[in-house]
Amino acid sequence: MGIFYLPKDGVCGDFIPYYNPKRKCYELYYLHDYRGCNGEGEGTPWRRITTTDMVNFTEEGEILPRGNREDQDLFCYTGCVVEYDDKYHIYYTGHNYHFTEEGRHKESVMHATSVDGITWEKQPQDTFFAAEDREDIEQDDWRDPFVFYQEEEQKWWMLLCTRKKEGPSRRRGATGLLTSDDLVHWSYEGSYWDPHMCWCPECPDLFQWGEYWYFIYSTFCETQGLRTYYRISKSSRGPWKNPGNNCFDGRAFYAGKTASDGKSRYIFGWNPTKTGDKDDGVWQWGGNLIVHKLRQDADGSLSVSMPEKIAEAYREEQRMYLQPTYGMYEELENGFVLKAQSGVGNILISDISKECMVEFEILLSKDTDSAGIMVKVTGEGAGGYYIRLEPGRNRFLFDREPAYPHEKAEIERFVEIDTLKWHSVKVILDGTCVLAYLDDKYALSARMYDFDSDKMMFFVNDGEVSIRNLRMRRLKCKEIQNTPIKERR
Repeated sequence: MGIFYLPKDGVCGDFIPYYNPKRKCYELYYLHDYRGCNGEGEGTPWRRITTTDMVNFTEEGEILPRGNREDQDLFCYTGCVVEYDDKYHIYYTGHNYHFTEEGRHKESVMHATSVDGITWEKQPQDTFFAAEDREDIEQDDWRDPFVFYQEEEQKWWMLLCTRKKEGPSRRRGATGLLTSDDLVHWSYEGSYWDPHMCWCPECPDLFQWGEYWYFIYSTFCETQGLRTYYRISKSSRGPWKNPGNNCFDGRAFYAGKTASDGKSRYIFGWNPTKTGDKDDGVWQWGGNLIVHKLRQDADGSLSVSMPEKIAEAYREEQRMYLQPTYGMYEELENGFVLKAQSGVGNILISDISKECMVEFEILLSKDTDSAGIMVKVTGEGAGGYYIRLEPGRNRFLFDREPAYPHEKAEIERFVEIDTLKWHSVKVILDGTCVLAYLDDKYALSARMYDFDSDKMMFFVNDGEVSIRNLRMRRLKCKEIQNTPIKERR
């Protein structure tokens, strides 16, 4: 079993993380997509896993069952979990696309409660829809409720994914604000954030960290494509400024939402699969769990790193065998230098574990075109997957060779690459998943399907690169428990 959680009978969709102080663990509710496993039909229930370290998980089974073809919540979509006055509340999206054909609402906000966090009871009488007399918002996009108590205003807030009726079709997405005094009766206050830039800002999340407020959302049509983004303000009502590099990962990390134990804050999202389990397949909804630890930088901006316990789980040191193949190679006390002033230089490394963590530091000389690591290398470099740094373009990217059918890098991030300093790189290989971190600040998740080998390769294109502190370690401890939830309390 790898490090990135995946259920045995399907995939994980959106995660709804909640830190339970009574149990002292993270409860990760998620949308379960069976993908046809065991003859299961359509619809998504909520399941739950728990963890204290982001490495080992306890499966607690189905928490919120899906409805049937005639129910509003055939698909129990994204929402939130809150605790108040010794009672737990789930607010979630009831989605049934069949209702559109019948002239009924496709989406609604629904409510479920529990006195022990184990047995949940749906409260259908609390279901509500987008008001039909509203002239500003559409009826069918009314989802992903995020509820929290707003201390400054002494009210419960609910942020909701909505769409405006007017404007260019792909730019009508907005976040709505509803308020309540009792967690049952909700009043729509209008648009909380109306950026005129995306179809819908999905899966909203809002929290305060020191003097700053952070608004998180995911969307599939911003300038950099489908990703999870954030904005920053010194007020819970904005204005919401773009801090610059305002995403946590690349295209293969979606629906990220956060939770904190009061000491650390993590963001939980998923790495999507591809149709046909092939590199040229279409990205699908749902996949494996990916967890990043958030860090607040001095200017208030956020960055991500590998959770400490995940790094510690890779304990078994592995030997590596280096074989220079092209370019000029020079050994250093704790590394090597690779030069190719015109063309390509590379070093092939054999006997790489298929599930492991590779870490190293890299220094690119001035005017070097690109350099990095290639994993799952076929032959002596005829094919494989690149994790590449391009200082001239300030790009950190993932791609494959041969690149067909991709005309550009499959997944890329624009970051600052300084040729005067060493950069740290950590790469986790886990089945078809790959996750790379640059400088414990930037993350890049991806998928690998077509190539599978025990070789990797360091390379440089038109320039010089130095590598030091190279290590490879295998996963030592990992367990998924599946004891019924009632035995866990």
